[in-house]
Amino acid sequence: EEDFAGDKALYSFIKTMIEMNRHEDFLCNFSSRALSELYDRMPGYKCRIGCGLHFGWAIEGAIGSNKKIDASYISPHVNMSETLEG
Repeated sequence: EEDFAGDKALYSFIKTMIEMNRHEDFLCNFSSRALSELYDRMPGYKCRIGCGLHFGWAIEGAIGSNKKIDASYISPHVNMSETLEG
């Protein structure tokens, strides 16, 4: 039996999106005060999550400070999947 990394990645991606849609109320549940401030600043706001799937090499690095750290990825494959995600 051969392992197909792309098939496994796609299966994982689809399963994650299904679970996130099932639990959207949990993922996007803000306090009433925070929700009020959010709608005042951005009327019509809706919680949406986008994902890109790539296959190829990538370099990951942490960028930030003591208070906030973001992950950054460098790769032409990652850039292409981000472009396709739109």
